[in-house]
Amino acid sequence: MLEIERLVRKFGAVEALAGLDFSVEEGESMGLIGPNGSGKTTLFNVVTGVYPPTSGSLRLEGRDIGASKPDRIVNLGVARTFQNLRIFERLTVFENVWAAQHRRADVALRELVLAGRSAERARRQEVDGLLELTGLADRRDALAGGLPLPDQRRLELARALARRPRLLLLDEPAGGMTPAETEHMVRLIRDIAIPGRTCIVIEHKMEMIRNLCDRVCVLDFGRKIAEGPPEAVLRDDRVIEAYIGREAPADA
Repeated sequence: MLEIERLVRKFGAVEALAGLDFSVEEGESMGLIGPNGSGKTTLFNVVTGVYPPTSGSLRLEGRDIGASKPDRIVNLGVARTFQNLRIFERLTVFENVWAAQHRRADVALRELVLAGRSAERARRQEVDGLLELTGLADRRDALAGGLPLPDQRRLELARALARRPRLLLLDEPAGGMTPAETEHMVRLIRDIAIPGRTCIVIEHKMEMIRNLCDRVCVLDFGRKIAEGPPEAVLRDDRVIEAYIGREAPADA
């Protein structure tokens, strides 16, 4: 589904991505790990059109998206969450997910505003269904800015799913959570986010990567240093060495 060849992204003299080769098959769940500053979020930003690649090839389902703007990439079926939350704090939980629907290719903002009763009812039911699935139904009318962190992360997941993505990019979806909260997020991702989609998960919690991912790719200084099944990759000497002195992978 996603094919990246010799991808380079420079910020001045700094190469955040340095000739990266990376691919994800349709329906696969891929883990993306590495020390802080290794290029993981930069890769997400390039894939979603936030940054153009400096050089290299970027294809989604065979289409070249290297020069595409973020709105076109969203319309091609890509959605993401963020390490630093991107929610509308002054809107309710329902309104946050409702607003996310207008980013879909099949739902224009004008249609959301002027929708007939039948279409509006169907879309509201879809939003309520997502809130039920993500455990937020009882917070439907609460302001998003007043939610505790775990609920805000679930809300961001619901917003991403409202776009009906075929490729879902999750950037530290359990960041800042306790072990119990992380376990709940693992179940949500495994049960409602991964089925029927292709997923890439950035995460520092290795047990989460083990539970969710078919394959793992490890970055260090913008380069791929290992790739394969989680258990094999997490025992790789190059991966262990990359974390030493910076951040040891939890549970690895």
